[in-house]
Amino acid sequence: MTAARLRPDRPLTRLLDGLPAALAVVVGAAAMIVYSVGQWRAMQVPSWDLAIFSELAKAYSRLEAPVVPIKGEGYNLLGDHFHPLLVLLGPVWRLFPTPLALLVVQDLLLAISAWPLTRLATRLLGRLAATVLGLFYVLSWGFQGAVASQFHEIAFAVPLLAWAAVAFVEGRWRSCALWLAPLVLIKEDLGLTVLMAGLAIALRGWQGRRSSPRTAGRPGGGA
Repeated sequence: MTAARLRPDRPLTRLLDGLPAALAVVVGAAAMIVYSVGQWRAMQVPSWDLAIFSELAKAYSRLEAPVVPIKGEGYNLLGDHFHPLLVLLGPVWRLFPTPLALLVVQDLLLAISAWPLTRLATRLLGRLAATVLGLFYVLSWGFQGAVASQFHEIAFAVPLLAWAAVAFVEGRWRSCALWLAPLVLIKEDLGLTVLMAGLAIALRGWQGRRSSPRTAGRPGGGA
C-alpha cells in the first residue's frame, strides 16, 4: 500500500524538481532578449562582430563559403578562426534574415546552459537553493557583459561546457568527453580547454582506480 501511495507522487516530484531549472532558463532568456532587442532598437553597436557573423550566417544560408566582405574582398572567415559549427547559423538566417536573430540565438544558448547546472543544484541542495543559484547564474555579470558585447561564437560553447561540467561532477566520464568534443569546432583555442578537461578526467579516473582496492576491502565497498 505504501508503494501504491508513492507512485502518484513521482511524476509530481519530477515536475517540481524541474521548476527551478525551467524558471532560471525562462527568466534568463526573457531578460537577455529584452536587453538585446532594446540595444538593437537603440542602434548600439559595441563592436564589428555582429556585422561579421551576420555576413557569415548569410553566406551559410546560401550554402556558400563564409566569405565576409566587411573584413576584406574575398575574405574567408575560416582563415581567421576555425569555427565550422557556426554553419548552424545558416538555417537561422534563412528563416530570420536579420542580425537580431543572432542576438536572440546567443541569448537562448546562454539561458539554456542554466538548465543542467540548476538541475544538478536541485539534486544536491534542494529546490529553493537551486532556484536562487540558477537565477544568480543566468543573471550574472558575466552573462550581462556577453549580451552587451553582442554576438560571439563562444556562445555555442557555454551550454556544452555546462552539460560537460555536470557530467564531470556526476562521474559520467564518457558523457563528459562527448559534451566537450564539439568545442574544437567552435574556436581553435578551445582545444586547450578540451585538453585540460581531458587531463582532469584522466586524473579523476586514476584516483578512482587507486581508491578502488581500498574501498573494496571495506564492508559494503564492493557494492
